[in-house]
Amino acid sequence: MNDLLQTELIAFWASVVAYSLATVAAISALVFRRDWSRLILILLLIGWGVHTVAFGARWMRIGHLPVINTFEMLSANVWGLVAAVWIGYLMLPRVRAFAAFVLPVVTMLMGWMMLIPMDESSLPPTYRTVWLFIHIIFLKIFLGAAFVALGIALITIFRKLNPGAATLQRLPADSELDATAYRCMALALIFDTLGIVAGAIWAQDAWGRYWSWDPLEVWSLVTWLAIGLTLHVRASFRTPPLTNSLLVAGTFVIAFFTFFGIPFVTTALHKGAI
Repeated sequence: MNDLLQTELIAFWASVVAYSLATVAAISALVFRRDWSRLILILLLIGWGVHTVAFGARWMRIGHLPVINTFEMLSANVWGLVAAVWIGYLMLPRVRAFAAFVLPVVTMLMGWMMLIPMDESSLPPTYRTVWLFIHIIFLKIFLGAAFVALGIALITIFRKLNPGAATLQRLPADSELDATAYRCMALALIFDTLGIVAGAIWAQDAWGRYWSWDPLEVWSLVTWLAIGLTLHVRASFRTPPLTNSLLVAGTFVIAFFTFFGIPFVTTALHKGAI
């Protein structure tokens, strides 16, 4: 048990260092126009790899999926966001600059984690179902896709607002960025829908009802509607890239509040407090 705890601590702090270095490298590469893409990708993969080790060691140590208390929820969400960043980094080579805009968020979340005790959690009876895993996987993909879309949207926003405009001019045109962000948000909508459906099935199994209007369920619905509105406005009204980028950013703020705000301030049944 002590060996697993030591492994978890070492791996966790190693991930903090790697994520921080990746953030510095991504911002520096953008500002100073350096091609450090291989270095950034290596740092991301190292950080995510040791974070996976920390996550796995904690899972083995406490005997259940570590997604219950505040530290564990933050850790799982950061793990999912970084996975989305390095996957997007590989799949979207023309817009790799997005990493410079979203990795600071990862660093701040890791800083938040360092302020929280790494207490062990217990698994509520309602969490002992395969639907918990399905629900979490779908929502991790949703949030990751929205996170990549946010980074791409911020390129357009910063370019229009002029900070670092000269540096950003060498990146793809706003129309191309807009199309890529749109596809990411469409993917986010699909997996958010699947996540909500899986959550409803889990709720029926756990509490005998598909929907109970607890705070997290309400904000999940608000997030889903915001994504749908963002996609609908772009498709129906042919709005310019800047408007679409602002909508993407606003939608992610709502999603961020749903994932990183509501679960930590509510004691509703959805949090497993039964």
